[in-house]
This record gives sequence, structure tokens and C-alpha cells, in this order.
Amino acid sequence: MTAGGDVPAAGADGRRSRRVSTTRRTLLRLRTALLAVTALALVACLAVFLGVARTADAADARSVPAILAVYDAQTALRRAHTAAVRNLADGGQVLGGPGVEYQRQIAGAGQYLTLVAESNAAGDDGTRDIQTIEALLVTYTGLIEQADARYRDAGLRALGVAALRDAASLLNDILGLLDKLRDKQLKVLDGQVDTGWSNRLTSIAWLLPLIALGTLLVLAQVYLSRRFRRVLNLPLLLATVATVAMVPLTSLSLRSAAELDQARQGVRSVEVSRQRQLDEVRAQAAHRLAAEVRRECPDACAAARRAIVADAQDDPPSPSPSPPPTPDPADDTTAAAASAADSRSVEFVLPLLALGIAVLVLAGFQPRLAEYGYRST
Repeated sequence: MTAGGDVPAAGADGRRSRRVSTTRRTLLRLRTALLAVTALALVACLAVFLGVARTADAADARSVPAILAVYDAQTALRRAHTAAVRNLADGGQVLGGPGVEYQRQIAGAGQYLTLVAESNAAGDDGTRDIQTIEALLVTYTGLIEQADARYRDAGLRALGVAALRDAASLLNDILGLLDKLRDKQLKVLDGQVDTGWSNRLTSIAWLLPLIALGTLLVLAQVYLSRRFRRVLNLPLLLATVATVAMVPLTSLSLRSAAELDQARQGVRSVEVSRQRQLDEVRAQAAHRLAAEVRRECPDACAAARRAIVADAQDDPPSPSPSPPPTPDPADDTTAAAASAADSRSVEFVLPLLALGIAVLVLAGFQPRLAEYGYRST
């Protein structure tokens, strides 16, 4: 009796050969289809996974750090200006000049701008903006130095106030340029989050080949079981398990896309938090400078005082108890971006699984093909 109960009639050699040839041909076609779909599934899974991984990596390495660095630079510049106005108005008593805090914050702003330049995701347009900001920052620090020099001479304090006022106006221009630079980085981040690779519908591109592969493996198992009257083909069963394992691994791309979107939402939270800080510091500096203008130019500078506080709150900010420390949303944003960019080595595991499936398919079909090849001789 032949495998699978295929008993040819006596003297029917031609018909027997045709039967054996047909079964062998079916086995070969089924094996070829499984190998082809395995290759297709691997290509689809890797393409989608690597597409999301590259996008998340670009956001983690460039867009998100650049955006957060712009926020940090703006905060440092506002605090530096406030420190300079406060110290000069107090007569430069804190170690003279604009003060140590001013120097520290200005140095920090320069470092943040360097980080923006290194992480810049807005291309040449962003680079030009950074160069303009750096040039204006040199002019700004020069105005602060002029104010310091004039404040040292009691007869020139009014000119020192004028230099401070010019510095405040220039600082507003710098901060406005930083806003535009940040918006350009945000636009790039939005494009990364909304790219086709991170779209949930893209999962169809890799899920369908895996479903097709799993279905073919089940059909092959059923065919071999019926044809050869064997309950189970262990290699094909293991190949099916490996195929199922590829689904959760590739679906990690969806998790990365969700974490990338979380990073974008975190950037928005940072914007709200930092804007509140900027408004408070800006109001402090504006009212302190307005008081200086009132003191040094009590009669003829009312318009200047109004212009200085025009963008600040109506009343000087009153001291309030320090709120309890809260987690910095920037930390959560950075963590989300880093997690999205972490591929967890899936790009290496997927090819190994696909290779294993191919080997198992060959191992599952080889005994049957060898058996029919032997019987057909």
C-alpha cells in the first residue's frame, strides 16, 4: 500500500505514475507557495516596523530635543533679562554688573541654542533662523553691557535705563524668532507622527500576509493529514506557532506610533507649562523696568512706561508661596520619545522567525516529497 492509501490497480502503471506525479506536484506547489508567502510576510513586517522605527528615531534624536531646547532657551533668556534688570536696578550690588544669575542664564541659553542647532529638524530654514538668533543675542548682550556701564555713572543712569529698554525690545524679537523656529520643528514632528508608517491602517499591509501564511500552513496541515493519514506534522505546527509570534512582535510598531503621538502631546503640555513661567518672569522684568523708567524719567517717559508693560499683566506680580514640585512634562516627553525609538531588537528577531518558518516548511514537506520521489522511480 502506498502512503495515504493510494493503491494503484495492477497493470495500471501509467495511471499510477500520473497519480504520484500529481501528488508530488501538489506538494511542490504548496511548499513553494508557503515559502513565497513567508518571504512576502517578512518583507511587509520589516518594511512597516523599520519605517515606524526610523520615524520614531528621527523624532527622538532631532525633533523632540530641538523643540524642548527652544523652550529651555526662551526660559533662560527671560530669566537672564529679569536678573539683569533686578541687579542693575539695585545698583549692581550682587557682585557688580548684571549679576551672576544673568551670566549663568545667558550661558545656559547659548548651550540650548547649540543643542537646537545640533538637533535641528527644520533643515536649512531652521539653520538660518538659528544663525539670526545667535547674531541678535550678541547684540542683546552688548546692550546689557552698555546698560551696566552707564549704571556705574550716576549721571548716565537714564541712558542705562534706555539701554535696558532697547534690550527688552530686542529680547522680544529674539523670543518671537524662537517661537517661529519652534513652530518649524513642531511641523516636522507633526509630519513624523502623522506619517503613513505610523497610521493604524498600515497594519493591514503586514497583517494580511501573516494571515495568508497562517491560513496556508493550516491548509497544508489538513492536506497532509488527509492525504497521508497522519494526525500532525510537527514542523508545520511549529511554523504556525512562529507565524503567530510574528504578529505581536510586528504590532509593537503600533505601540511605537502611539508613544510617538504621546511625545507630541507631551510637547504641547511643555508649551503650556513653559508659557506660564515665561509670562510670570516677563511681568516681573517689565514692571521692574517700568519702575526704573519712572524713577529716572518721571515726567517725559509715560509713553515708554506704558509700552514696556503693554504685554505684561496690569498689576505687578505679587509674591506667592512656592508650589509643590511637580514632574517636569519635558521628562515624560523625552521618555515617551525614547521609548518609541526603542526597537527592542525586533528587526533582528523577525528575520530569524521567518528563516525558521522557511526551514520548518522544508522539513515538514521533505519526508513526503522524498517518499513520493522514491516511489516514482
